[in-house]
Amino acid sequence: MSLNHLLRLLGTLLAAVTAAVALHSSWAEWRSWRAAAAGEHALADLRLGLVAAEMVSRERGPTNARLGAPDGPADPAAVAALAQARARTDDAFRQLRAMLGAPPPAPRPGAAPAAVDAAFDALTRARAVADRTIALPRSDRTPEAVRASVYGLVAVVPRLAPVNSALVQTVRASQPALDGDVQALRVTAELREHAGLLGSHFTAALAKQQPFTPAERRAIEQTRGRILALQFLLEQRLAHQESPPDIAQAWQAVEQGYFGHAVREIVAPVMAAGEGDGRYGTTAAEFAARYVPELTKVVALRDRMLARLQADAAAARERALGSLVMVVGASAVLWAVLAGTLVVLHGRVLRPLAQTTRALQDLARNRLDAPLPRPVADDEMAAVIGAVRALQDHTRTRQGLERERDGLIAQLREQSLTDFLTGLPNRRAFFAAARERIAQARQQRFGIVVMLLDVDLFKAFNDREGHAAGDEALRTVARALRGALRTEDLAARYGGEEFVVLLGPCDAAAAPVRAEQLRQAIEAARVLLPSGSSATLTASVGVAASERHGLVLDHLLSEADAALYRAKDRGRNRVEEAA
Repeated sequence: MSLNHLLRLLGTLLAAVTAAVALHSSWAEWRSWRAAAAGEHALADLRLGLVAAEMVSRERGPTNARLGAPDGPADPAAVAALAQARARTDDAFRQLRAMLGAPPPAPRPGAAPAAVDAAFDALTRARAVADRTIALPRSDRTPEAVRASVYGLVAVVPRLAPVNSALVQTVRASQPALDGDVQALRVTAELREHAGLLGSHFTAALAKQQPFTPAERRAIEQTRGRILALQFLLEQRLAHQESPPDIAQAWQAVEQGYFGHAVREIVAPVMAAGEGDGRYGTTAAEFAARYVPELTKVVALRDRMLARLQADAAAARERALGSLVMVVGASAVLWAVLAGTLVVLHGRVLRPLAQTTRALQDLARNRLDAPLPRPVADDEMAAVIGAVRALQDHTRTRQGLERERDGLIAQLREQSLTDFLTGLPNRRAFFAAARERIAQARQQRFGIVVMLLDVDLFKAFNDREGHAAGDEALRTVARALRGALRTEDLAARYGGEEFVVLLGPCDAAAAPVRAEQLRQAIEAARVLLPSGSSATLTASVGVAASERHGLVLDHLLSEADAALYRAKDRGRNRVEEAA
């Protein structure tokens, strides 16, 4: 056997042993990392399931208030509260459905999109029953109809239970070490549901101002018993074990707020009146207004637990990733030692070949700075090295041309979105940016304000002073807008002497103040005329806030435009809010 063949055989054997050890260790660490990442993802999925169930429970509060409302015109605040609650529930279902429809990093047996669809169908039917009962005169809202409306919503949450159970099992399978904390999280979510259910049991009696029926008494006692059992389980988990300070503080707030204030001072009087003459001294809406805020403390405890679980899962993932990197790094060192040995033994062939191969690999990844070896002889290897060097040079030239092309494209795109006169974004750029900001406002639930500004008597100014002065006037207005706006606000030239501004986040109360600041900034600006003198301009401003007119851009612009015309009709140089 030749030395060359022997060295190849030894090299192959060493490579095989090193590869086997490295792959085995890396595979084990990779599985640990994947399990930790899957657990972290499963916790995020579980949060969507818990939030969906919570939103259904929270929707019962404003529904119960409407069921107990007196005859006459509906309270706009109560109507809006119910609409907002339903919108939140719909959004939670959409997110949960989208999550279940996406490919998961780990199997979720039992968590099928069809179960969420069935729960939403049940929710839709329950809402229809409630709406029909709400539409009846109060005298026609029989206790049976009210109870059917209430328990129609109550029945939706159990339909989500299989989905959440499957998500819990996914977390437990991915992160067995978090099993106890996951169970505590599940108990807390169940406590929120039963606490809300207890309030729903009172709705029919409060709506009709009648004592509890035997069936209501049984349902109330069963729910209270379950609440006490859940309280005991949480006490065993939280009060008798050393919990993190934030969770311990949240649990103390639940004990003092819900089990203390809510149970003794809100629920107890209703229980006493329901067991007695039915004179509650409060309505369903008033009861919900006092009772529901205490339930948020249970939700806060659940969110703290979930945040803690997610932090623990993230830490486990980081530890697994560190181990994986360490194993891969150690494997790389072994390979480097082996490569060094082979380089020494095959200096004339393997070393330049390996360097040239790495240069080709880097070239495939667009890394053009890999060094090439110097040929030791005028042979085939020298020709290969020369060809790779030429390929690097050609690739550098091509990339330089591509960068120039990309720069020109970016420059043209910027010019297409910028008003050439004022330097502000143009109408097209504003609509694109505004729609993104509105989508962000919907997701993060903050308000926005749209303003339309029109320079007063601009045509007369332009005719009197000339087009050059008119152009300078528009540039002056643009500078005044830039100086008066925040970095997160949007301003654009809307057309002619009209400008549009989007403030966000911004609530309706601050809108007229901000608009007045912009008007004053424009009034204070000085327009330099070609003659060397200066002039001032004023502007009329129309304002529309999303809190009053919704998060639809075209509607906000329409309302702001109407307000702008009122400002002009009422004398110009003023701010008008959309009605």
